[in-house]
Amino acid sequence: MIEVPDSPVITEEKRAVAQRYQREIEEILGQTGEEGEGGGSDGSKPPRSPRRVARAPRRRLGRFVRPTYGRLLLAGIALFVLSVLLRALDAPGVTPFLWASVALFVFAYVAYFTRPRRTVERRWRGQPMDDPEPAGPLSRLWRWITGG
Repeated sequence: MIEVPDSPVITEEKRAVAQRYQREIEEILGQTGEEGEGGGSDGSKPPRSPRRVARAPRRRLGRFVRPTYGRLLLAGIALFVLSVLLRALDAPGVTPFLWASVALFVFAYVAYFTRPRRTVERRWRGQPMDDPEPAGPLSRLWRWITGG
C-alpha cells in the first residue's frame, strides 16, 4: 500500500487520487494473477505456474527490414535513378532494372491506395483515443517512409 504522509501540502484530493491509483494497480495485478514483487507470504516472489514459463524470443528481422509501401516506393525511385545513371554510362543490361523499378513503383503506389483502412476505434479506459496530428510536412514524410 502506498503510504501518504500527513502534510498540509498533500490535500485530501491528492490522497484520494493516490489511493485510487493503488486500487487500480491492485485490480490489474489481480486480473493477471500476479501479486507483484514480494507478493509471497515470506516476501519472496510467488512461484511461476508452468503455463506462464517464458518462451525463447523469436528472431525478428527488425523494424527497418520490414517492407512498407513507403520503402517500396523509395526503392523503386532509387532503382530508377540508378538504372538511368547506368544507362547514361552505356552499361549493358540496364533495361530490365529500369522496367523493374517502374513496376515496383507502380505496385507500391497502387497497393498504398487499395489497402484497407483502419476502421476499429481505439479506446483507452473507455474513452476514444485520437492520434496526434504530425507537426509538419517533414514529420509526415518520415512517418510515411517508416510506415509508422
